[in-house]
Amino acid sequence: MNVYSQATKKAFSIILLIPVLTVMTGCSNESRSDTAASSEIASLDADLSQNLPIPKNHNTTEYRVLLFGNSHVAGLDRILEQLIANSDSSPDVVAHTYGGGFLDNAQSEAKRDIELQRENWTHIILQGQKYSQSGTVTYPTKDAQRWIAKAKQLGITPILFPEHPQKNNRQEGRYIHQLHETIATLQSTCIAPIGLTWDRVIEAHPEIKLHSDDGNHASRLGMELTAMAFYSVITGKSLDTVATQNYLEASSAQQAIFKGKAAATLVDHPPCQN
Repeated sequence: MNVYSQATKKAFSIILLIPVLTVMTGCSNESRSDTAASSEIASLDADLSQNLPIPKNHNTTEYRVLLFGNSHVAGLDRILEQLIANSDSSPDVVAHTYGGGFLDNAQSEAKRDIELQRENWTHIILQGQKYSQSGTVTYPTKDAQRWIAKAKQLGITPILFPEHPQKNNRQEGRYIHQLHETIATLQSTCIAPIGLTWDRVIEAHPEIKLHSDDGNHASRLGMELTAMAFYSVITGKSLDTVATQNYLEASSAQQAIFKGKAAATLVDHPPCQN
């Protein structure tokens, strides 16, 4: 038996509907506000004609490092955080990998713009410039230049990440580094000589396993070597100031090798030249 009259049911329905409409209206307004804010942030334009000087953010007690790129940046942020935080000055450090794929990935551009402006980043690591492994194809570098320009407009130090060579490829590291040097002639930026540092370690110590089993990505040891090169580029400090780190997989002897080879490479290839 139905215990409610039609009038009662109608009144009851109205009472239930009011808070629902209120919640829906609140969500709708909040959603429109968020969308508007996101659209405003995502409208960041890059003025490539200015070629601003590289912001100098190495002398700071608070490092905020953002990483854009593909699978080659995965996991690097945690190692960088620990390495910088455990240096002599013990600064406040946050390193965050957003990813986003290759630097010309249109699908991630708007969200990357938002991320670029979300925090007061001091540095951004840019990895994912496409290149031809055979050397027979030339890929545009305009998107890499745009990210560099956007970072500089926001006072962020841009650092290009020419990734390490694939296993048993003796020419790839230098080729990729030279490609990124070409980008730097068009838009001033720092370049971390990752591939060149790897070349030195591989040549002198082929027994150290820097590659993962796929021969493409870095092993944990390889990531630690990469992080050491980035340490000096980010902080402007010599790797001599970094004591042996117990949390690293590399032994104390291996850490000494990594620091020595990275330091020598940075002397030969100064990373930040306007």
